Amino acid sequence: MGDCTQKDTRLRIVGTSQPGGETPPPVSSGEACRIMTGAPMPLGADAIVMIEDSEEEEGTVRVLGKARPNFIRRKGENLIEGHIALHTGMQMGPAEISLAATMGHGELEVVSRPRIAVISTGDELVQPGLSLTEGEIYESNSFGLASMIEKMGGEAVRFDSVHDNLEGLRESFDSAAESCDAILTSGGVSMGQWDLVRRLMEEEGEPVFWKIKLRPGGPPLFGTWNGVPLFGLPGNPVSSHVVFIALVAPWISHCMGADPELGPKLADQVRVKLADPMKGAPGKLCMRRIKIEAGEDGLIASVHTHQGSGNIHSMVAHNGLTLLPPDTDAEAGDTIDALWCR
Repeated sequence: MGDCTQKDTRLRIVGTSQPGGETPPPVSSGEACRIMTGAPMPLGADAIVMIEDSEEEEGTVRVLGKARPNFIRRKGENLIEGHIALHTGMQMGPAEISLAATMGHGELEVVSRPRIAVISTGDELVQPGLSLTEGEIYESNSFGLASMIEKMGGEAVRFDSVHDNLEGLRESFDSAAESCDAILTSGGVSMGQWDLVRRLMEEEGEPVFWKIKLRPGGPPLFGTWNGVPLFGLPGNPVSSHVVFIALVAPWISHCMGADPELGPKLADQVRVKLADPMKGAPGKLCMRRIKIEAGEDGLIASVHTHQGSGNIHSMVAHNGLTLLPPDTDAEAGDTIDALWCR
């Protein structure tokens, strides 16, 4: 549309601009061109009037509303030649895939999703939906761990729970190593007689380390089985989740070549002010569950349930983890480092 700053102006219509159609005719002062959403602007036009703000009759248009220069989409306003819009290591979600198509890419080179086996161990485990007898509990860790793998962009392969016997555990490890890129186990890594994951790895696998200075989740194991990386996580639900966030998630991200800042990741490191006192752990990094909320002067962290490593509800009631250094307690009002879980 030509220059139009006054309402109730009448302009002569010189043509129509349609997406994918012929080049529209130029417009001069006192002239207008019909334009459809997504169509190119005619040469000489400097603003758009919405159809509901106009009346058309006998080859002219009467402008009844505001002329809107800001409704024009300028060339290069979203993307500029030479600008990197999709970085190496970026996870391709719906928006990223749409952007790639907008840029004209029919194909992209990507890192394939890692297939990660998830194996829970223990004679006491029963699948959800079945009835429990005395001494049994529902197997829950594999579901939570599989969900975190998927959230990190991997493909989780849940195996049936393995009873406490070396033969069944060895068969599951062999099968997982043949079909998956990594193995994640839950339970069987502590010092008890029936902690068979640790025993089998020590006798037949290639362990790299066992135990880290972390609470909760001190006894994780890492090594390889038939050349495939294996993470042995504790059986307590909170411990398995915390160790996954602290160790496994960054490992998955690194293996996929992901950008450390862009992710995928399960948590961001932040500074929080404590609303409650927080007890640390002797000689260990202490990752207690906290609820992080925005306050007037920054992020505030509080505690809403007990901190037992078997209390998976504490991971639901909270959305963060403290990063208290070894041998460090904190008082209400102190500001500390924490992980804000996504």
